Amino acid sequence: MERNRKIGLFGGSFDPLHTGHLILAEMAADFAGLGRVLFIPTAVPPHKRRNDLTPFEMRRRIVEIGIVGNPRFELSLLEGKTDVSYTYQSILHFQRQGLGREEIHLLVGGDSLAEIASWRHPEEICRHATIVAMQRPGHEDVSYFPEGAAVIVLESGSNAISSSEIRWRVREGRSIRYLVPDAVAQFIEEHALYRTPEG
Repeated sequence: MERNRKIGLFGGSFDPLHTGHLILAEMAADFAGLGRVLFIPTAVPPHKRRNDLTPFEMRRRIVEIGIVGNPRFELSLLEGKTDVSYTYQSILHFQRQGLGREEIHLLVGGDSLAEIASWRHPEEICRHATIVAMQRPGHEDVSYFPEGAAVIVLESGSNAISSSEIRWRVREGRSIRYLVPDAVAQFIEEHALYRTPEG
């Protein structure tokens, strides 16, 4: 049997990974028939220059334990370098391995889709990858598509969970149960993450 070469690339700061990320990844994999979804935590996100960004090794570990149990989910350290990583570079990495736009799928939230025009080399992103986006409350307008782009919009499964809300809830002593996998909640508790604005 021929191996399924379709992959999903899901990058982000994942500070922390939450169930909304997992829902998007699972729905995208199911809808687009992906063989693998690569979670790619970014060491230096170009669009999120927060002073309180949790150290990369902690965020890497959160992703690692958060995706356990799903055979299609994998951790990738492609953007774990100390320099800023750009999405188009990661896409070209797989394009050079012989994968085409019908095989490379970029997973984004509806909020990110609306911002793609401001990303580095959006034309390269759209030339070499199919974009799979999930609508999010407050970001229903996903009408902007670069010319020639291949875009799949998942209209069901929309969710309002955000990493910033989870950090706020931890800081305020509120529950994050069901917002993150149990193992992630335990890791956050054990390492006292997000207790202060500095992380």
